[in-house]
Amino acid sequence: MIAKVLSLFRSQKVLSMISSISGAALGLVTFVLLMRTLSKTDFGIFSIFLAFQTVFEMLRNGLVGKPLIKFVAESDNEDFSRNIIGSSWRFGLFSSLFVGCFFTALFLGIYAIYGDNDFLLYSYYFLPLALFSLPSNMATWVLNARLRFDKMIWIRTSMQVIYITGVAYAYLSDYANLNFIFITYLVASAVPSIISLIAGWDGLANISAATKAKSRELYLYGRYTMGTLIGGTLLRSSDDFLIRFFLGPEAVAIYQIPQRLVNLIDIPLRALVSFSFPSLARANKSGSAENFRREFEISTGFAFVVLFPAALGTFIFADSLVVLLGGADYAESAVLLRIFSFFMAFTALDRYAGVGLDVLDRPKVNMHKVIIMLLINIVGDLLALFIFEDIRWVAFVSVLTFAGGTLFGFRYLKDIIPFRFLKWLNLGLQESMRLIKKLVHK
Repeated sequence: MIAKVLSLFRSQKVLSMISSISGAALGLVTFVLLMRTLSKTDFGIFSIFLAFQTVFEMLRNGLVGKPLIKFVAESDNEDFSRNIIGSSWRFGLFSSLFVGCFFTALFLGIYAIYGDNDFLLYSYYFLPLALFSLPSNMATWVLNARLRFDKMIWIRTSMQVIYITGVAYAYLSDYANLNFIFITYLVASAVPSIISLIAGWDGLANISAATKAKSRELYLYGRYTMGTLIGGTLLRSSDDFLIRFFLGPEAVAIYQIPQRLVNLIDIPLRALVSFSFPSLARANKSGSAENFRREFEISTGFAFVVLFPAALGTFIFADSLVVLLGGADYAESAVLLRIFSFFMAFTALDRYAGVGLDVLDRPKVNMHKVIIMLLINIVGDLLALFIFEDIRWVAFVSVLTFAGGTLFGFRYLKDIIPFRFLKWLNLGLQESMRLIKKLVHK
């Protein structure tokens, strides 16, 4: 009996979910400890740094990671895969140095103009973090392309274990120092990279197979996925940036509570997308439009079925969730969480619309979709902050933004994937029942 259950948990879809959930669960505990260790101002300052770092990670993921996963997943030729991985390494190192230096200069420029010490602090740590995290990023992309989610678990959890240990020490010893938290985060990012280098998961040995032609091919595809991922990240972090400059770091801290809870519901979605992307790429490569359509509809429907109950529960128990996560000082965030729960319920449709466009070699359209969403979000946020000076309206703008993006995405997929929501829901329910029956029988 135990052996059969273990065999189920070795399935790649389940391992993909475990890989995301394990790291995210530790991340949530770390987040709670940070909120109780740092003041609201210091927590807001650190949150803004993480927002900048996330933008950079998405830039590198779009420029290097997405093309690597797509090309390696589609190929059965090992020499071609080695060429792609080696070229990705060279391209990733160059882009990390260039963009890392750009952000550092940007922080120093803002410090020189406005005198905000938080941006000076950012300039100390950004470039080292960009370089130290590259090997673990490369390993994650290579393993994702080869559907080795069992090894990805080690990369994600090792970072979180080191990070939570440092934050727990700061909490228990009352060592609430921002520099210490930054150093802890830097060390925690370096550890999985060391593991990846020692284990050889990162593919650095293939760098000798790199060619300029393949680097250019990566760039030509990745420039659009980069724009898409950066735009998608800015959709979330632009709220933080604008709130920081209009209302200050404390308002950012208040806004972080519902955002973090939204990220929790995004965990299973990221895991499902991580599994679906290479599978959809192979289905598309097979040349059968019907196979691709069915794979897409099952994946989209299943993701919606998984997320909707969580979104409904979030709306109902918003007050308790906010206090549980941040404490009574953050109780005012509950109304924001209820607003967010509306787009949480349908975020799977928006995400899979983007995945479909990327897999069907329409990354430019996907980038345009995200840029339109970003423009809607920024203009809406500016109006909300100028007119109302209330972060509740910023949350409401996010709902409108994602609704618009979903409609735009499926408009450009209708020639291959007609919008059949009820059919997707039915397929998603069937897939859910299939997995439940499999678990029960095992």
